[in-house]
Amino acid sequence: MDAAWAELASVGYSNLTFEAVARRAGTSRPVLYRRWPSKASLASTAIIRHVKLNPLVVPDLGNMRDELCLLLRKFADRSPPRQLRLLFEMSEDMVAEKMNFMDERFRDNALDRVIERAVLRGEIDARRLTPRVLRIPLSLVLHDVIVTGRQISDEAIAEIVDQVFLPLVAPLE
Repeated sequence: MDAAWAELASVGYSNLTFEAVARRAGTSRPVLYRRWPSKASLASTAIIRHVKLNPLVVPDLGNMRDELCLLLRKFADRSPPRQLRLLFEMSEDMVAEKMNFMDERFRDNALDRVIERAVLRGEIDARRLTPRVLRIPLSLVLHDVIVTGRQISDEAIAEIVDQVFLPLVAPLE
């Protein structure tokens, strides 16, 4: 998996080959094909492993705003524009193999922990947390990076948190 991730990071999904991964790993293509029948299965396994080895950990900072800004910064730093292209490069193969980046295997539950603490502190109203609302912060960071092709600024992250997400989940008085 280290070899597959290194190849993905250096050449992208479109140029990923079993031959190159096998060479980098010091093995053979048949060994890889026994475990991963397709390029999409090999790449998605490498991505999942990368996400699991690089978890987003956000300590309790005492308030949701600071925790969410830190989480989004860490998320953006872990997903630079070049690596996000993998999503687009892989999309056709993933659809064909009925894979989905929203799948639980690809999820990092750091946002869940931040949300749970905020609910316990009374900072947000749990009744306002729909699956779509919960996807908003990370989706907007991804959108910004994908559209601009650049890393998102701390100011843009603060805007997502302050002007979009917090108003949607704040307790109604």
